[in-house]
Amino acid sequence: MIRLLRNFDGILEAEEDGKRYIGVKLIRTFPLTMPDQYISVRSDSDDEITMIANLSLLEDESRKEAEQELQQYYMIPIIERIVSLDQNGNEWVWVVDTSYGRITFRMNEMQESLHPLSLVSWILCDIEGRRFIIVNIQEMDEESLKQWRKMNL
Repeated sequence: MIRLLRNFDGILEAEEDGKRYIGVKLIRTFPLTMPDQYISVRSDSDDEITMIANLSLLEDESRKEAEQELQQYYMIPIIERIVSLDQNGNEWVWVVDTSYGRITFRMNEMQESLHPLSLVSWILCDIEGRRFIIVNIQEMDEESLKQWRKMNL
């Protein structure tokens, strides 16, 4: 079983079969649909060391380090509320409350910038390439739903 830990400099390391790897990175092979499964552990030269089938299989300390590393690497704000959504020519200006605070972003092509993950979940990409996620549009407040309907999806 692989063991994940941080060295004194805060760099993630991995130990497996008596061998230590410094500066490893964790890559989700299915980041949106299975975020805690099939995690590729890669060396600093990007060679795969191993695949973690499920984070729950790791020892507690290794799991905590993996979760922390993945959270930093895959920081995608969750949209909790749509404050306003306005169209200005071909551009849409969003003001949203997210898991990281209030953010304003812009989108151009809705068909290229809005991607359904399920019937109720969406991933949004702004003109700068940043991603945001709506976990469940049906669970948002009435004002957010009113703003969402402006897009006529």
